[in-house]
Amino acid sequence: MPEDPLKNLYLSPSSESQARAERLLPSKRSEDASFVLGDWKPDLPAEDDDREEYLPEPAVEWVIDVEFPTGTTVNARELSSHLDKSFCDKFGPCSLYGKDASSGFWTFLVSADGPENVTGLKVAYDYERSWDSDFATASKAEFEARLDAVKAIAAKHIGDCKLTTSKSSAEAARYAHTLSGMSEKYDQTVAIYLVADQNKPFPGKEIWDVMMCLGLQWGDMDCFHWNNPDGAGDDYFFSVETSTPPGYFLPEQVAAGQLETRDLIFLFSVPRTCRPAEVAKRMDKAVQYCQKRLGGSIHYTFGEDELTIRALIERVSQIEAELKELGFEPGSGTALQLF
Repeated sequence: MPEDPLKNLYLSPSSESQARAERLLPSKRSEDASFVLGDWKPDLPAEDDDREEYLPEPAVEWVIDVEFPTGTTVNARELSSHLDKSFCDKFGPCSLYGKDASSGFWTFLVSADGPENVTGLKVAYDYERSWDSDFATASKAEFEARLDAVKAIAAKHIGDCKLTTSKSSAEAARYAHTLSGMSEKYDQTVAIYLVADQNKPFPGKEIWDVMMCLGLQWGDMDCFHWNNPDGAGDDYFFSVETSTPPGYFLPEQVAAGQLETRDLIFLFSVPRTCRPAEVAKRMDKAVQYCQKRLGGSIHYTFGEDELTIRALIERVSQIEAELKELGFEPGSGTALQLF
């Protein structure tokens, strides 16, 4: 009996996974089709990961600002111990920021290279968490309770502090409700299916070559991706998976000739992707290239609706314009936090 190619699999870093794939499968592609996607980058600037200050984002977070009495410093870890898991279990999850007593910059209250002592505190609560099915939109009373709790902690462990909020409790409750509705309306996924003809599944080795020809990278979650190396938005413009179990592409199975799929699914999140209408157009070109190489039929979906490519682009363009008007341009920092 031949050895099971999956027998010795284990979790590994991306660099090691890439090397594993290169050992098992040809690194030379049959042709260069990278022109299909083109050398394109969005013109929305990426977030600055090397910035000196880290602060909450009032567009998506309700912020309680705690101004310490003049000359007062507090140990960061001791302060965070009073805003621990039991506090969050009672009043909801929050993010904590402290003003570093040494540098004068705002940063996360507790982190690997966080401040030892702080001279100010900000407590931030998400208005909405579209990715969290257990998240409940807070009411006016709950926002008030959060403020009262932080007041009590500040009075007991810091001193006579001045507390202000980014919005009143009533305004915060109304705004949270608005963002909740936005999440339901705009948190949409574009998926283009390339479905194999009956009794003609796509062979794994041919899939692998086609993806390499397009310039896609195999990696995260054992799927293929059009990488976004330095632009705004998600790490990938779009990804490719399959509904055929296990739902991804293991090099060991591909190399052993054990993988055939009934479809390929090209997809991305509209609000998390910079210039989503343009990405949809380029993704469609990639799917058409795959169809020429592999065969099958193309199906365009937006959320749960199956559309024509023209209607799909129109829907994506409309959401892109509306989110930009609302201050949540797709792929921007605020959009990534909300969606």
